Amino acid sequence: MRISCAQFSPEHRDVQNNLDRIRRFVQQADADIVIVPELAQTGYFFRSKEEVEPLAETIHGSIAHALSAFAIEANKAIISGFLEESGEKFYNSALAFDANGRLVGHYRKVHLFYFETQIFTRGNLGFPVFSLSTPNGIAKVGMLICYDWRFPEAARKLALGGAELIAMPSNIVTTTGMLHATLQTRAFENKVTLAFADRIGSEMNGNETLNFRGESAIIGMNGEVLAAASEQGVEIITAELDLTKTHDKRINMFNDIFTDRPSDGYGL
Repeated sequence: MRISCAQFSPEHRDVQNNLDRIRRFVQQADADIVIVPELAQTGYFFRSKEEVEPLAETIHGSIAHALSAFAIEANKAIISGFLEESGEKFYNSALAFDANGRLVGHYRKVHLFYFETQIFTRGNLGFPVFSLSTPNGIAKVGMLICYDWRFPEAARKLALGGAELIAMPSNIVTTTGMLHATLQTRAFENKVTLAFADRIGSEMNGNETLNFRGESAIIGMNGEVLAAASEQGVEIITAELDLTKTHDKRINMFNDIFTDRPSDGYGL
């Protein structure tokens, strides 16, 4: 199965332009699954609920409808960040559409970062794993978003739920050199594939500017970087993987990283 991450700089508040660009990336990617960044249709840097209210939509709104149409048109699965409104609450979410345009995956970001804590409600859907139909078979997928990368429990929960692939739409602003090393660890410690779709560019709100890191990456289940983007390039990166290999959690004839866990012994 071929997986692509599209790295670009969404225009702040320009939904139609961003949707047009996402459509082009989906068409251009030589892949079965295409992943785009966090809040890819709206941009990221908001400071208040009043700023996001005109842009937020339900999962049945026009943005979701457009993403579904792109999936059908290209015969590819799409995973995208999404600014969600539900019951007068706002969520930093991710949606997954299969190659038939069906919405099969929905995740709300659990670990909120910086001004997100003033705008969004913490995700309440847990860490679901879902079956994603593609032109080349079915993938078992879980989703995380950006700051979730700091929390090993999140990736472990998805792996225990049967995820073969963790898709991670992101808008990373950290400058730490540990980003790729940590993502490689998340893949390695769970024997899962991880696809990190980050954005580039910058956004200003008031007198503050956020600079986004780029460096999107697709990481194999043994922690190897299979494809990586530059810090500031508009790029599509792609890797071909056999996701079924993630089912085997053994590391030798005696040890298995899941069955070796004393699940009642960590106090978590």
